[in-house]
Amino acid sequence: MAMVTTAQSIWYIRPGPATGASHLDALNRVLADLCVRGNPKDGAASAFKRHVQEQARDLGGEAFSRFMDQMYDRITNLLESNDVAGNLGALRAIDELIDIGIGENAVKVAKIAKYMRTAFEVKREPETLVVASKVLGHFARAGGAMTADEVERLVKIALDWLREDRVEYHLFAAVLILKEMAENASTVFNVHVPEFVDAIWVALRDPKLDVRERAVEALRACLWVIEMRETRWRVQWYYRMFEASQEGLKNDSPIHCIHGSLLAVGELLRLSFLEMTLTNDIKLTGKYDPSSDPRQIIRPFVSKTLY
Repeated sequence: MAMVTTAQSIWYIRPGPATGASHLDALNRVLADLCVRGNPKDGAASAFKRHVQEQARDLGGEAFSRFMDQMYDRITNLLESNDVAGNLGALRAIDELIDIGIGENAVKVAKIAKYMRTAFEVKREPETLVVASKVLGHFARAGGAMTADEVERLVKIALDWLREDRVEYHLFAAVLILKEMAENASTVFNVHVPEFVDAIWVALRDPKLDVRERAVEALRACLWVIEMRETRWRVQWYYRMFEASQEGLKNDSPIHCIHGSLLAVGELLRLSFLEMTLTNDIKLTGKYDPSSDPRQIIRPFVSKTLY
């Protein structure tokens, strides 16, 4: 019989005392199908969800509790491993668990909240962080009041990372978190709009393009939250952001600052009542001639914005 390597061993759990081997073999199989880079095969996520639901129906109270403990241990091992495919599999499993009514809901919420913190605080791979952010959005949307405290905690962590942390993967994680919270927990996020408006510029002007692109997605989501406020607040925050964007369009600004500021102005241009004012002001960037400027990042955006 072939030996299982150390790398392969994270994919399997062995049955403990009084735990059916067949249940865990099946769990190993459905989890393994989720542990792939890119998209898992069709039906893999629903197979995992169906397996858990079947165990909830077929096993007795104590037996099912043991099964759940084994499953949570399995997910923990996958998420804490250095294997990206395993991390992704754990997150996909967590995403399915969100909508399953099993056991004590408070226990499940606490487990998932801990998994989310682990993913964002420790993981560095962009693919993992993007999937984690989607799971977080689902968690916030489905959990309602039960997840409000965890949502609040993660919003504060993300804002702290923008204000104080220059660790690249934390900046990337921060803008992903804030986008999902603005879209899926707008009531909680709304309280933090002033802090967001001040802090987002760090990511919008980050030297890394992928951070800037994700930051503008977070800004777009925030603008939708602002749109729900009364008019006087909308005007205040729109103009505050527009004024801040001008700082990055000065002659001596680095290319990434110019690009980030243009991205922000592009989002503000979506707001009809500001369109005329902003269009006139952005024409000041005519010094960055889109027909001759070799800086490829800015050229397509300036062309799209001005013309």
